Amino acid sequence: MTNLLLPTMHAPTLFLVVGLMHLLMPLTLWTVLHGRHDARSTALWCVGAMLSAATLLLASLRGAETSALAMDSANALGYLGVGMRWAALRRERGRVPPPLTIVVLVLLASAGYVAFTAIGDRARLGFSLPANALGAAFIAYEALRLAREQASRSARMLGIAYAVLAVALLARLVSTFAGIAEPPTPSFSLETLTVLVGSLLAALWGNIGYLGFAMEMAQRRETARTAELAAATARSEVAERQAAELKALSDERQELLRVITHEVRQPLHNAQAVLQGVDSALQAHAGADPVAEAWVARTHTVLRNITASLDNTLAASTLLVGEPPTPPRDADLDILLDLTLGDLPPAARARVRIVRDSEVRTAAMDTGLMRLALRNLLVNALAYATPGSTVTLRVSDSDEPLALLISVIDEGPGIAPELLARVFERGTRGRADLPGQGLGLYIVRRAMQQQGGSVDATSGPAGSVFTLTLPQGVEPA
Repeated sequence: MTNLLLPTMHAPTLFLVVGLMHLLMPLTLWTVLHGRHDARSTALWCVGAMLSAATLLLASLRGAETSALAMDSANALGYLGVGMRWAALRRERGRVPPPLTIVVLVLLASAGYVAFTAIGDRARLGFSLPANALGAAFIAYEALRLAREQASRSARMLGIAYAVLAVALLARLVSTFAGIAEPPTPSFSLETLTVLVGSLLAALWGNIGYLGFAMEMAQRRETARTAELAAATARSEVAERQAAELKALSDERQELLRVITHEVRQPLHNAQAVLQGVDSALQAHAGADPVAEAWVARTHTVLRNITASLDNTLAASTLLVGEPPTPPRDADLDILLDLTLGDLPPAARARVRIVRDSEVRTAAMDTGLMRLALRNLLVNALAYATPGSTVTLRVSDSDEPLALLISVIDEGPGIAPELLARVFERGTRGRADLPGQGLGLYIVRRAMQQQGGSVDATSGPAGSVFTLTLPQGVEPA
């Protein structure tokens, strides 16, 4: 019987990490949405997610001084948490389930868990895994129905996350009863890692999906309210008061996006740091399984992509839309380049060659905007260049007019002339088979405009060149 195992000491740690993510994400969600979205639906979702975290947190203590009663209670809380999240999505669809239904289902599931646990580990797994998979499937079903009814991409992401979790739980069940894997022990199997990765994605994508759905609803309410205010303005003499109300709605939305910038990105960075630590521990362990290392690396890549996508979306929604430019400050170019390269995965970082044609060490700029612009150019060049080819980052300067020039040069197939003319427009994409929303180059242009600079593109059969021009000694327009 083949059983791929990770080092024993990492099992409690990963259970604890996933449990903490299940606990911290709904706390973040409550902080952002409290008073801004339907109170009962938000409370049901957040409390339900935190209750489900109890099962994972106590699972991390299994093998320590953990009583059977504590584990039974933790599973009961987990079932209640699933029921509350299901009820939250039902409320979002306008279909409020009777509370008695949830109570009865939770009691039946809890009694079943206790009864099957008394029989043995396999019987317990034979009940617990399909029960939890069924709960995840119910949540996925409600989320996908909500996505179809409300035309919500965020609700669809939520549904997909829980569908993945349900599939991972069923795969664990099949592998156990087909003899591929043993019931849980203090060691840590690849099948258990699959379930934990599914749970981690449910904690991240599920909660971010619910947050995105709430934001979409807020945007629609704002749009509807804007139309109402416009019509009322045409019919009445209270245009000034109504304009103030409209501004208040817009300010509220901007405030909500600023809160998200801090509250949502931080847990993602924390998760990346934890996974980096786990990866380092696996590398240091002589018997580490390469398949497990690949799973951890893949999860780290997924989190990096989520963070980059979130950064671009928030930048397009807040920093680059209607915000006044900030005065430029002298910044170290080497630090800017190091920070930007640090945003790339190691394999992509190795393909970037830096060429310094200027002795300038500092320049007047907004470091955050320049880092955002340069990172998007590098990501774009690495994606569209010939696989494995080198991308050159050239730093130079201009005396007339006085400006800093940063060019990103790739060795790709080039850009078609008709596409090159609108490459910096929002929503423009070079290839449909690559991920993205067409925001990258649009953000580059807006980031440079915010600093009084510009970006230019040239392309030919041998590759493309994107050049950032940042004037020096001139205040941004």
